Amino acid sequence: MTTPQRPFLDFYKKHRIIPTSLDITHKQKFFAQRNYLFETLGIPTRFLNGTQLLELGPGTGQKAEHLLSLNPASYTAIENNPESIKSTRIMIEKSGYLGTATVTSADFSDYADANQYDLILAELVVITQLDPLLFLEKLVNLLRPGGVLVYTCSDSISLLSEILRRAIVNKLEMVSDNLRDSADAIANFFRPDLNSLDGMNRSHTDWAIDQIIKPTIGPQMTIADSLKSFQNEAVFHGSSPRFVEDYRWYKDPDSSIGSLNSVAIENFWAKCHNFIDYRFNYKSLNSQVNQDIHAATNRLYSTVAEATWSYESEQTVTTNCQEIQSLIFENCQETNLSLESFLKYWRTENVLDLEPFRPWWGRGTQYMSVMRRHDI
Repeated sequence: MTTPQRPFLDFYKKHRIIPTSLDITHKQKFFAQRNYLFETLGIPTRFLNGTQLLELGPGTGQKAEHLLSLNPASYTAIENNPESIKSTRIMIEKSGYLGTATVTSADFSDYADANQYDLILAELVVITQLDPLLFLEKLVNLLRPGGVLVYTCSDSISLLSEILRRAIVNKLEMVSDNLRDSADAIANFFRPDLNSLDGMNRSHTDWAIDQIIKPTIGPQMTIADSLKSFQNEAVFHGSSPRFVEDYRWYKDPDSSIGSLNSVAIENFWAKCHNFIDYRFNYKSLNSQVNQDIHAATNRLYSTVAEATWSYESEQTVTTNCQEIQSLIFENCQETNLSLESFLKYWRTENVLDLEPFRPWWGRGTQYMSVMRRHDI
């Protein structure tokens, strides 16, 4: 496969796909799940009534249907995948929404808008940009003062288990020129892994296409990277999962709003090892240990997802995994057993050795909300 010039769009357009469709058996349950997400991010859903709302990359439009049910004054969607544009427009028509709805075909990086919005949603789109931090800055400038931006982060720590699954796919040469055959083969191999996820609401083949086969473009973005980039133009508001503890009283000398970003960054580096494995909550660590874990997982990510795969790559994976083991052994013992299972399989290629690895998944995507400063 040739590397697309634009993040994921050329890949989606080439194959005429939207590999983000959700299996929504019970709509009210899905809406309640989305309400919970917003409230976790510090956004009571009733406050969306009458707002000016912008969504980037609505995909199938299924999440847009929930947004429209909250009665914003206007809904604007920016999308550049023809299949997604068609699907979102159909969803809007079916929703019975009475406000102003616009779906614009545009590349995110080129999009310009004279309007300012109360709420901007950028789920799973910022980290696919060639320059995620520059893109975040652009989004903040589209907010009204006091407006809120919701975006997602992921990094090599939270994606570690999926990086290892991608390494297996590389080693077994499971990706061919036939996209569907490749996706079916990958989904079948990892079916026990995927079945272990109670909250899985997308097809296994879509996961294979979007997370394993789709070419990787652009750098990953940690929560700390994103908050540091705002330079106090926007301040931390909420997150899912919630990881920030702040015991400062409002009368404390250092309780300025602007310092919220620094507090959140400190919390991130103390706790980001908890994004490795969704099954466990481990105690906080020294920030240097987690920065060393991040550096090691970054090297593994580069070998597996960015570099050309070769025989030497297999030994590099082993070396990086052993380094990660040494960093997590004492404090993340349960996860270490899953990593040991992967390494055993990596040596033997006996699928039975992979069993303790299969239920291991990270908290791959973290949701963040930030508020544009009133005094900017």
